[in-house]
Amino acid sequence: MSARGAYLCQIQGCNVVLIILGLGAAALAGSQFSRVGIDNFRDIDLRLLNWIHALTGFIGLISVHRNHGSIVTKTLYCVSIVMGIASAIFYGFTTYRVVEANRQLQQLSGTNGFEQEFGQENANYAGRIAISATMIGVSALAALVATIAVLVLDRLIVSSYPLYPIPIRDQERDLEAARKSVASLAVLKLALALGLVGLSAFLEYEHEMVEVDKYIQIALEHVAAMLAVCSAVVDLFAVRSRRHESLNLKVAVAMSIIAATWCAKTVDNNAVPFYKNDLKNFYLARDNNDLNAISNTSPRFIITVVHGVLLGCFCLLFILCCFTGVATAAVLCINSETAHQRAIEQRGAGRYHGRLISFLHAVWSGCLLALTIIGLLDLVWRGEFLGGDLLWVSALFLATSIIYSGNHVAHSSAKFVMNVVCAGIAVEKMCASIHLIYEYAAYRTYRENMVQETYIGQLVLICITTAVYAAALATSLWGSVMYGRETVAVRKHAFKHSTGVHLFFSVGTLFYAVVITGCYVVFELGKWRYEQVPIENPFFRLGNGPFALCVFIVQIYCLTDWRLLTVSACLHTVLAALAQFTISPAISNVYYIVSPTVRHMSNILNKNFEFQVAVILAAGATLACVVATASSVIQAHRSMFLLHHGGGSNSSTVAPLEEHFGTLQHASPMGSQGGVAATDAAGQAYYSHYGAGSAAAAYSNHAMQTTLQRGVQPPVPMEEQSVYWSADENPFYYHTSKRYYGQPYQIESGFYGYPSSASVAHRHAAGAATRPLASSAAQTQLGHVFD
Repeated sequence: MSARGAYLCQIQGCNVVLIILGLGAAALAGSQFSRVGIDNFRDIDLRLLNWIHALTGFIGLISVHRNHGSIVTKTLYCVSIVMGIASAIFYGFTTYRVVEANRQLQQLSGTNGFEQEFGQENANYAGRIAISATMIGVSALAALVATIAVLVLDRLIVSSYPLYPIPIRDQERDLEAARKSVASLAVLKLALALGLVGLSAFLEYEHEMVEVDKYIQIALEHVAAMLAVCSAVVDLFAVRSRRHESLNLKVAVAMSIIAATWCAKTVDNNAVPFYKNDLKNFYLARDNNDLNAISNTSPRFIITVVHGVLLGCFCLLFILCCFTGVATAAVLCINSETAHQRAIEQRGAGRYHGRLISFLHAVWSGCLLALTIIGLLDLVWRGEFLGGDLLWVSALFLATSIIYSGNHVAHSSAKFVMNVVCAGIAVEKMCASIHLIYEYAAYRTYRENMVQETYIGQLVLICITTAVYAAALATSLWGSVMYGRETVAVRKHAFKHSTGVHLFFSVGTLFYAVVITGCYVVFELGKWRYEQVPIENPFFRLGNGPFALCVFIVQIYCLTDWRLLTVSACLHTVLAALAQFTISPAISNVYYIVSPTVRHMSNILNKNFEFQVAVILAAGATLACVVATASSVIQAHRSMFLLHHGGGSNSSTVAPLEEHFGTLQHASPMGSQGGVAATDAAGQAYYSHYGAGSAAAAYSNHAMQTTLQRGVQPPVPMEEQSVYWSADENPFYYHTSKRYYGQPYQIESGFYGYPSSASVAHRHAAGAATRPLASSAAQTQLGHVFD
């Protein structure tokens, strides 16, 4: 077996194992509905979170089979590594706690009535220990297999680049400065993320000092910090290693987006518990003059301080991840920048509008931060206004305001993505605040039983919050339109592509938006109508359904204009990370609602219908999260394929490169090497194919036999191809030359017209079958693009 065949078998074997492990973790999550369910579900459960391994394996199988998709595949491998390590650690501690609880129960085994009272419960501990221990093995094995898959993938991929004109000195200087910026930011991110991993563990330890429940209470914080650690490592590797540089840089951008999303949602997930639990308990202890609880060495005081510091550090880490992603994208854009893109400068009005939008975002961020601080203070007139859900939005607006890149392409794309995210979040929070104002004003019992000063104070604070969100929404829409136009203007090339795949998987995004938004509406209305919320964790506030609707709108626009495919892929990456984060709170609420205690309480209160609706919505939201994660990953996978392998069209100002020299479309994916010339999001032409060795190995005898068996005409090996214009004589007059093995040197010229690859292939089809296939292929493109 050749080295390539061995690598193919290894990576496909890893993908199959990942699929099995992911499905096994999902099956273990279903055991929670049985008698052997682990009783830490009220806080968090990570079993269903590990379904991502199955998605990783599936995408890996498809990518290797079709010889494209290495960016998405490698990103998913990195995510699987982090999820596996975090879950193994989580269930390691959980297993210890379950064993400890069983040991304490066994101490009562000699008492009278033990069998009648605890006999069934004692018998269930063996199954609980087995399930928790199995999750350790599943998670650890998934992390190990994903690590092996990453190493094999680096051996399997071969990327070669054509010769470009020597870059100018300014471009080289900008590229080196951008790499240094990425490295510096990555080091800061790595140090902060490692500190947050330790701080989260310390906070968990302090929680155990004061709580009766000894199970782990937080876990998503550890995962978010570990994702940031992985992102920083990928950043450093991408800027320091020259092997597969373009691939690693794009994976680094994706990992920065994922880590930033998880850090922001971690703040959102912890802000309200911090306000309602830690801070409230500290204030109560202070009012009761409990010196043991408010002293500098008491666990309650330490928890309050550490939890607040943790939230602030995660906000800072979120901003660092945003900056790192933009800086890495700038390296990509500078590295492949064309003369046309370097010539583009923002107009004076555009520069002024951009600065104004950034200033407005900073103002709205400051307003929300001030409201957050007011919620921290122990003021009588603030009432129930906690401001816990304002902190992460304030950090989001601040990041949108201050992120910047000297590269125009990276800057406009990043600003567009951030403004779309801000628009989706602002419209959701604004509608929620408007509904809250209405309920406060219309709910009679609430209005009459509250002190007038408190009632007016919190109503005023909510009105101010609503006004800030409305202003932020208007600013974000303005920024989305302006930066969207700039993003489209930069990318002048166009190609035709199939819209069926995008349209089909866009339904998954729309499904997520409808379900999460519907859960928000139903649970909020039920809270005020029935005076109860049959859930412990408001997962619908974490899901951000309106943002998914914004992503759906952008994706629909991409059906007609591909020039937003790059930012669409970034938005789908954000949505996939968001949906993956929301899975655990959603399924934890399902476990909570169907638990025997809650079902017994619903029977006593005669609220069976309300609890049935709650469990249906929570289960539907969990399904929507799974669907949205899968559909977003597939959308990003498809977008990357179109950006790198899109065909030419008559509207393109650059003649497409010849695409009939490789074996990607013809040879067997398991036994041949595929090579294809492609153009990435920044206009860089390169080769990307799975295999090892030179391009000559692509034309193997096995590939030829497979091609002939399928009845497809063998590929035509091309020695060189060039397309160039003369800017001095006539910028609209082009020359193109193509040299085939065994054929005369072909030179073509044209005026106001460009040859298509199909016509060239037809012209040289005669005699193509008789040409030898064991030769190397090279392809270059030199050209100037004019508006």
